[in-house]
Amino acid sequence: MDNAYKKVLFRLEQDPNGYPPASVEGLWAKAVEGGYSVDSIPFHVYGIAPGDLIGTREEAGETWFDELRSSSGSSVFRVVVRPPETLDQVRAALLDFGCACETEPAVKMLAVEVPSLRSLDTLLYYLLTQREAGLLDFEEGVLRHTIPEEFR
Repeated sequence: MDNAYKKVLFRLEQDPNGYPPASVEGLWAKAVEGGYSVDSIPFHVYGIAPGDLIGTREEAGETWFDELRSSSGSSVFRVVVRPPETLDQVRAALLDFGCACETEPAVKMLAVEVPSLRSLDTLLYYLLTQREAGLLDFEEGVLRHTIPEEFR
């Protein structure tokens, strides 16, 4: 099996305000038996997380997402940091919770992977209290963890 990495393209739906800022996002994926394993944390794609097994199709010489074949069980959150100078501090806190992060410095945004075996308790408490304090905002890109009772 060829273990080559490929950039797999995903179509994005833009809202009336033009968000997300592009109509396509590319994620790195590794060829594995049965398709490709996603190896990037999405900034804008919904419903996909690192480790997911996906099917692709070739179109005009480019590789496009076709289907989700199996879930890794990971969840993805997107975190926008305010004020921007706290980006590194927020990133360090998320890493301490055992979450991998990718940074989009231009918009002070973090794409955060919550591995399937991690609990959401501490992370959600942190995100909710920081949002309440006006220091960040967040959304779920894909939520595969059970929300703890105290956060419902």
